[in-house]
Amino acid sequence: MPYFKSHLVRALAWSCFSETLINEIAAPIAPIRRPNLPLTAYRLDWLQKLDANDLALKEYLHQHCHSTRLGLVFESLWHFFLLEDPDTELVAHNIPVRDGKLTLGEFDLIYYCRISKRHIHLELAVKFFLGIPNKHKAPDLNQWFGPNRADRLDRKLARLTQHQLPLAHTEAGQAVIKQLGIDNIEQELQVSGILFHANLEDGQNPPLNPNHQRGDWLSTSAFQLAQSQSGKQNSWRYIEKPSWLGAEFDTATLLTDKHLEMAIHKPIMLINAQQQRRFLVADDWAD
Repeated sequence: MPYFKSHLVRALAWSCFSETLINEIAAPIAPIRRPNLPLTAYRLDWLQKLDANDLALKEYLHQHCHSTRLGLVFESLWHFFLLEDPDTELVAHNIPVRDGKLTLGEFDLIYYCRISKRHIHLELAVKFFLGIPNKHKAPDLNQWFGPNRADRLDRKLARLTQHQLPLAHTEAGQAVIKQLGIDNIEQELQVSGILFHANLEDGQNPPLNPNHQRGDWLSTSAFQLAQSQSGKQNSWRYIEKPSWLGAEFDTATLLTDKHLEMAIHKPIMLINAQQQRRFLVADDWAD
């Protein structure tokens, strides 16, 4: 990914054009794939011009995204891209699906592709998972956990494939689609993020994208030992959570003892000069 000086443009480029965690996933009717919206020469030129003056992106986020929650920022960046790109038209987003007074769920967004001339229901997710290998079982999606251990990759994908995506095929979902003046709709899934691997754990299990973005994780004790042995005390820097989408070593925070204390209570994310990511966790986090 090219370098951008604007942290917002970096977040936009990372969210829309970096490698996904999942390229394709099985679904009841047909496999669902990631969007076919690559980083073309035109889109790269657009990003570079936006990087020179990111006012339009700043104003859009100021007007439409009143939260620092990663998922909401991620969705808003996608909305901006689909609105600005000449090949796409953002039809609607965050569309509730109701059965009478009961809300069944919502569609993340619906857009129109001017190249394929089709309407697409796109579900979005951004996740950062740490792998805890099980010595007694083959690598599986249930071995990837969110930093707080409450979230798990297999459960997230099950929610997407068993609830959110099938919503479009329900009577209530079809009614919403018809209200938008759409007769036929296809579906896509964008699951962005980074998988943080444990030592010697390769995570090459389907349906993961083999080229997914990777990091690693270490306990605070192992990290401090490695730092003292290498003598490189400033080789890693701290990334605040709102910056996870567009992190850059040069603008990250110098790592201090205060951050190491934080990691004992809650995992923290680090970055080095090679733009590699690392989670730092408590010694008993994986237990």
